[in-house]
Amino acid sequence: MTTQGIVSVDSEYISLDIDEDGIYESYRSIRFDAAIYSGNSGGGLFNTQGGLIGITNAVITTSENICYAIPLSIVSGVADNIIYYANDGDDTTQGVYAVQSGLTLEERNAKYSLDSSGYGAIIEDVYITAVESGSLAEDLGPAAGDRPVAVTINGTRHELTRSFELDELLLTARAGDEIVFTYERDGQTAETQSCTLSAEEHLEAA
Repeated sequence: MTTQGIVSVDSEYISLDIDEDGIYESYRSIRFDAAIYSGNSGGGLFNTQGGLIGITNAVITTSENICYAIPLSIVSGVADNIIYYANDGDDTTQGVYAVQSGLTLEERNAKYSLDSSGYGAIIEDVYITAVESGSLAEDLGPAAGDRPVAVTINGTRHELTRSFELDELLLTARAGDEIVFTYERDGQTAETQSCTLSAEEHLEAA
């Protein structure tokens, strides 16, 4: 059988039984049809230009060539995070440390949007449904019902078009970084004050 390496899902939450124990959980994954086999997990998934786009981690054994990989944006964020904290001079830190925003988000009005090149992506409106008491978000001011539209880290603005993008961005933030949230409330755009992230207050092992 010949496969074409077609990516049918480039980065979405998919319900998978990774451990084959009958328990399905939601994982953000790339789905593709290039064949992989038992033992291939952890190997690279590459595009036609030789660029790494993900790390393979699952295959549906009851179907032919329905395979999955972890998107590169997650892989690189986690790897850089581990390396950073392994070399920060603090022997008590281990693993991944992520900024805890305290926000619970909900996606609405998802749609597929084409760009000028003919390619596109899913975009959605992201809304805050809850803010954890005592969290970074509560200190900065966004509230339930607001729509977060961007996060600025050390002066670089990152637009939010998917809810999972916030978690990816906060994985790259470090203690001492300056962070600002931009959000919409009642049709008006507002920015929070700048906050300097603290390892003791804002970062947590993940």
